[in-house]
Amino acid sequence: MGLRNKRGSFTIFAVLIFSSVLIMVGAVLWASGQYAVSSAGEDLGRLWGRSILAEYDRNLKERYGLFGFYGNEVLVEEKLNFYADGTFGTKDYIDYDGASCSLEGWSLTNPEIFKKQVGETILSGTVPRPVTKTTPETETASGPRKITTRWIIQGLPSKGQSGGVSVVSLIEKLKENKTITAVIDNTAMNTYIFRFFRDRLNGRELGETYLYNEIEYILTGVPDDEKSQKSVENTLVILRNGLNLAYLYTSESKSGAALSAAEIITPGPTALVTQALILETWAYMEARNDLAILCSGQSVAVFKDDLNWALSLENVLASIFGEGDEGSNVSEDRYIAPPDMSGAEYEDYLRILLNALPENIKILRVMDLIQINMKYLCYDWFLLGDYYGGLEFSLEVNGKKHEFKEEY
Repeated sequence: MGLRNKRGSFTIFAVLIFSSVLIMVGAVLWASGQYAVSSAGEDLGRLWGRSILAEYDRNLKERYGLFGFYGNEVLVEEKLNFYADGTFGTKDYIDYDGASCSLEGWSLTNPEIFKKQVGETILSGTVPRPVTKTTPETETASGPRKITTRWIIQGLPSKGQSGGVSVVSLIEKLKENKTITAVIDNTAMNTYIFRFFRDRLNGRELGETYLYNEIEYILTGVPDDEKSQKSVENTLVILRNGLNLAYLYTSESKSGAALSAAEIITPGPTALVTQALILETWAYMEARNDLAILCSGQSVAVFKDDLNWALSLENVLASIFGEGDEGSNVSEDRYIAPPDMSGAEYEDYLRILLNALPENIKILRVMDLIQINMKYLCYDWFLLGDYYGGLEFSLEVNGKKHEFKEEY
């Protein structure tokens, strides 16, 4: 009897031990399966996210060096679910509850995203590849262009933002530092602008663009070639006028000659007022002459001396008293050349002005030009805000949420 009890107890104990082992083995197998599924979810999620990034717009990349995929949150979720269903759909041990995507903050119109890509574009040495216009050509004019279509203007990234170059502060900074390096820097954005956009004198072999005066547009925000050109010309005249006037007052010979002429014209205390009028007229006429030199493709010294000063006092007096027109009403193909024509070219002056433009305005107007040209060259529906440089999403697999963030 006692032996039977012992055997029965041992059997029960053995069954309990064996059952526990089976439970432990089952638990280990289940945990291993869950870990395997979870690992697969992590690896596949990253793969699917990168697959979406791989759908970047090729024209945008080749022309402007920017990576961006077209889409929205619903479209991205549909693609993720399509990938997941193809992998998980036939596996009974995997319970997939869908994807959730957020594109907030990843649009290429986000200044931080845009600046990051511009920096990488410049560091990689990417150069623009001209894009051939694929939409039907409706304009035959090859001259200056402008944009008047309201819905295009309303849809520009810079809509609602305004700003321009503070010429007065720029002149003061130049006068204070006596060097253009103080107002020119080779930031990635500035380098990008002069690599991927044209100006009135330099097409940079960029192929077709809608506006011809693109850098002038960045400076002015006016989508009209003629008006933006005129605005930049006026700004250059104001800049040169201020710098020329500063030089005249520091030049003993020229300010002295102006005072002598003033004393003859208006003897007495008013001679100083007349001198100021003569010097201002002289500086302005020299500035107009400077502009004509720059627009002809020649150079003008930022800080003048006697050798690179063009107009004489006689030119000025003749203009004031109507005894001649030498030096006045200077056009692009007519100017008085100084003995020394070394100095800064038109592009250098654009660089000076560009550095005086608020950075946020500069970035938004660069975005404008990209959108304008992509509309013109590739897709008339193109909006830069519909393209993204990254995404965040989550996948819920077997009750566990896997979160991802992928970017170019």
